[in-house]
Amino acid sequence: MSAGQQSIFSALPGQEVPVSEVQDRLATMWEGVPDIGSGEPKEFRASQMNLIIHLGRGTTAEDARGRFSGALRFAQRYPCRIVVLCPEETDRPDTLMTLKLFAECYVGKTQREKACCEALILAYPRESTGFLENQVSILLENDLPTYYWFHRFSTARNASRYLSFLKDCKRIVYDSGLETPEAAELEWPHPERIRDLVNARLLPARQSIGQFLSSFNPARICDGLESVEIRHDPGHGAEARVLLDWFRSRLESCIAVSGGNGEIPESFRLSPAGAGDDFPFQLRCDYADQRFLYWKADFEKNHGIIEAKLDRDELALPMSIRLLSLEFELAEAFFF
Repeated sequence: MSAGQQSIFSALPGQEVPVSEVQDRLATMWEGVPDIGSGEPKEFRASQMNLIIHLGRGTTAEDARGRFSGALRFAQRYPCRIVVLCPEETDRPDTLMTLKLFAECYVGKTQREKACCEALILAYPRESTGFLENQVSILLENDLPTYYWFHRFSTARNASRYLSFLKDCKRIVYDSGLETPEAAELEWPHPERIRDLVNARLLPARQSIGQFLSSFNPARICDGLESVEIRHDPGHGAEARVLLDWFRSRLESCIAVSGGNGEIPESFRLSPAGAGDDFPFQLRCDYADQRFLYWKADFEKNHGIIEAKLDRDELALPMSIRLLSLEFELAEAFFF
């Protein structure tokens, strides 16, 4: 860490406590706290899960605060114990781990909309990886399922050092738009439990395309399809890649259910959006018989349009379209 650069541990809120005392603090932290309506706060912190957020070396202080804020919003809907792991650069291999305790209660519009959550933020020297798993196991609520989110690991090798963490986790999530490409190729202990946050935040896009095409015969969707292209602005390259892969898989399903009629077009590509494009993100399908499907979106303005001619009539359907915010994409990736 360069001079003047804030560590991700110091950037996050919480009261620093000795690691050896954390269990006693957790057991008593809600006692004597003023109530938040009807009932004591401890009645509203019934956790459903553990959430481990593992911040890699590529995480900045601002980024760490953003991830933490998103996790707190998630915890308002899905009460959980949050454990944030922060690697620290140090020249001393005997440096002790440092811990912060953070707690907060939320009150919604009604008396039933209440939640209290707690977060444990653990700074550890990178050389102490061997001890980290044991320490984290003490911080978790052992009778609850554990979900793991790793964020901005600069190399696949760095991520692989922590694979032992994952053997008992119910779901593991990462953002393929932020991680090194090799992350998807790691030998995960349970590959079926891995989810990509890029795919999760594309849920509204996938739904709008799928719902529109569901009204057409699958054979009609595939027959005569010559090219599929996604044009995208620089900030949504990962979304373009993931949506194109998803669309290919849906075309393969259409071909299968239509008895093998049709085939994936040879022209299946990603392209940068051009100056003349009316929307910065577009899925474009062109057919040999002048049919077409153009799904267009502006994720910043939350609107788009479907322009299509798959039968005799030409359609233009405006729509509201957005990417899921962080707390909702976490829920989609964890639970669905």
